[in-house]
Amino acid sequence: MKKVLIADPLPTGCTQMLQEAGLEVVDRPGLKEDELKKAVKGISGIICRSGVKITEAVLEAADALEAVCRAGVGVDNVDVPAASRRGVVVMNTPAGNTLSTAEHAFALMLALARSIGPAYISVRQGRWEKKKFLGSQLAGSTLGVIGLGRIGQAVAKRAISFDMTVLVYDPYVSRDTAEKIGVQLMDGLDALLARADYVTIHVPENEQTTGLVGASQIALMKKGARLINCARGGVVDMDAAVAAVQAGKLAGAAFDVFVKEPPDSFDFAQHDCILATPHLGASTDAAQLAVAIDAAEQMVDALTRHHFRNAVNMVAVPPEEMKALQPYCDLAMELGKLVTQLSHGHPEAIEIGCKGELAESDTALVVSHGVMGVLQPMLGSHVNVVSAPHLAEERGVRVTSSSTVGLEVGFTDLVLVKLVTDTGSVEAAGTVFGRKYPRIVRIDELYVEVIPEGDLLIVRGSDVPGLIGKVTAILGMARVNIARMGFGRTTQGGDAVLAMNLDSAVDAQALDKIRQLDVVREAVPVKL
Repeated sequence: MKKVLIADPLPTGCTQMLQEAGLEVVDRPGLKEDELKKAVKGISGIICRSGVKITEAVLEAADALEAVCRAGVGVDNVDVPAASRRGVVVMNTPAGNTLSTAEHAFALMLALARSIGPAYISVRQGRWEKKKFLGSQLAGSTLGVIGLGRIGQAVAKRAISFDMTVLVYDPYVSRDTAEKIGVQLMDGLDALLARADYVTIHVPENEQTTGLVGASQIALMKKGARLINCARGGVVDMDAAVAAVQAGKLAGAAFDVFVKEPPDSFDFAQHDCILATPHLGASTDAAQLAVAIDAAEQMVDALTRHHFRNAVNMVAVPPEEMKALQPYCDLAMELGKLVTQLSHGHPEAIEIGCKGELAESDTALVVSHGVMGVLQPMLGSHVNVVSAPHLAEERGVRVTSSSTVGLEVGFTDLVLVKLVTDTGSVEAAGTVFGRKYPRIVRIDELYVEVIPEGDLLIVRGSDVPGLIGKVTAILGMARVNIARMGFGRTTQGGDAVLAMNLDSAVDAQALDKIRQLDVVREAVPVKL
């Protein structure tokens, strides 16, 4: 009988669920690392919250561990790379606290609109200052939602029921999804900030979103607008927001999350128009129960059915299968990254194709890697092969795949990744020579060979004298060395593509000069 260690307090109902599924429960919450290292012997699954730390040392001490499930969103207390190396699946429960967090964001918005905080304090102090706390009505005002994931959608739906106009900025959500919800999808963050009376943020913190709303963005907001952050502390420059409230630019700001928790100082919260709560988004009885139940259900699925929901690392596959598929999985991921960086507009569909001998295998893993490659430049490096299809579905991006035994001329195997947006599409194809040398061999209809790694520069233009010479001359003047160069064209004098592997990235000045050339239609730096 497999054993599950309950490492943080969970409702008794969760224990019962595990036992009814035929699992033995070891209920020992709150163990220190040395105690935990002893307790994990013979354990197949661990369920935790944020109290204990599942360190590399703990994972090394575990001799039968298959899965760890964090009852909550973050997995900061689990060493995910170490778990991956040991073949341990790490899961979280991202959906359980959606409504609680959305409601908390809405509560903060209402509190800002009606000055609930300072009015309450005033009454507690024995004052009756009715005229001082003139509020604002939500109905008829405009809410700007940054990030239309699960929580952003929940907030938007509630705002619509309050008769608010809802604008949304999320470059990775399709227009069809926005229309179904009843919100207006904005093409840029600046446009949203300029129109919104209230702005609420619901994005993960990653390379693309850290510092997303800073002083320059706040300067674009309406005078008298209000800002709410229940996402992650690093997404908003809190100092800039506080300064804007103090200067009268913003009518209010509310924070439930902070870069450092708790903050070193609470001076910012002394202003009547600033609300702060100690990261309470998921702190409701319902949310805590929901994530605990989700964790128990997911652990049952993992240990009894080998079905890993909401896994945040790669699920182990048989070594012999992985050895054959790994080069194509890696290639699909790089092709996905390439088409994303070459595309414009809001994504609508991802199409993955496998041709040749590769198509005779189970290509599901190749497809997942392709989707992961498309989404990582959009959503951050935390996107993995398990979460990528779910994230695409959540954002209304269709994923389709095809396998064709027939060959494309000149190639034994071929992987194709196509990203369709509301402004067009980009497709890239690649192969693996000798089962170990990956190459990009086609961009849209143009055949060109380039190694899918490092810094690339993709230049599109016309096949006329000077295209190669002028571009390479600018790179030379910028002291950017070309490691490898491929050229393709449709016909003599027709469309052409110049694809280069570079030893270093192109700086902005050199890139601008290349884009100004009369023979160049587009020049895009790509990082793989």
